[in-house]
Amino acid sequence: MMRKRLAALVGALLFSMTVVLGIASPAMAADEPNQAVDADWSSNCTPKYLPMVDGCIQANGDDLWIKDNVANGYSVKMEWYDLDGTRTGECVNTLGQAKAWTYCNKDFTEGHDIRWQLCWNSANGWDCSDWWTTRV
Repeated sequence: MMRKRLAALVGALLFSMTVVLGIASPAMAADEPNQAVDADWSSNCTPKYLPMVDGCIQANGDDLWIKDNVANGYSVKMEWYDLDGTRTGECVNTLGQAKAWTYCNKDFTEGHDIRWQLCWNSANGWDCSDWWTTRV
């Protein structure tokens, strides 16, 4: 009788720990899509300027800045991944060229290198820039 109670208690404890660790796991943050929001430019990062899209990562504050340069009805985005961890994601600007700068706020681990590229959508699908790396 005591063994059954102990086994049930241990099983419940292990299940609870699995749920808690699963929720807090960095792997849960993988592929985290993010919709950019309208914002007034207030960054101290130096953007990469492309004909279709501009963008940069502001290390102090972990903000991803992205700007659609063409009023064509297609969205632009920044794809990123943590070189020192398991997180990946994107910051998608669907607000259009009229909104100017938009941003996504992240909470990166300090001292990590974030690799990122800028992408623009068209009738032919997504095209992307070269990759850059920013230490946060």
